[in-house]
Amino acid sequence: MAKFYPVLTQLEKSAQAGLRDVGRAVLKVARKKSPTDTGESDKSGFVLVDDLTLQVGFTSPISRLQHEDMDAKHAAGEGPKFLEEAVDEVDAAAILAARNRKDLGGG
Repeated sequence: MAKFYPVLTQLEKSAQAGLRDVGRAVLKVARKKSPTDTGESDKSGFVLVDDLTLQVGFTSPISRLQHEDMDAKHAAGEGPKFLEEAVDEVDAAAILAARNRKDLGGG
């Protein structure tokens, strides 16, 4: 069965690219904050943009458990809620604005 894609305006394309930029920035910070033992959990990180929705996460069950374990004290990384902390640290508005300026010729 054929997969159909919507026809996007230049602004929508730019917004999606900006969301991917934001997602990559969040994932980069989250990987630094997450407890790392073997590195396999960090490699399971993903960024997904669907229409104008951004999802950032980890597919590794260990990462999910470590993120939710509020009692965990890890030798490496900062412990629980590392993904939420990464979201708070990334300036999404600035990243989106920069992408829009670049893509739409705003200087």
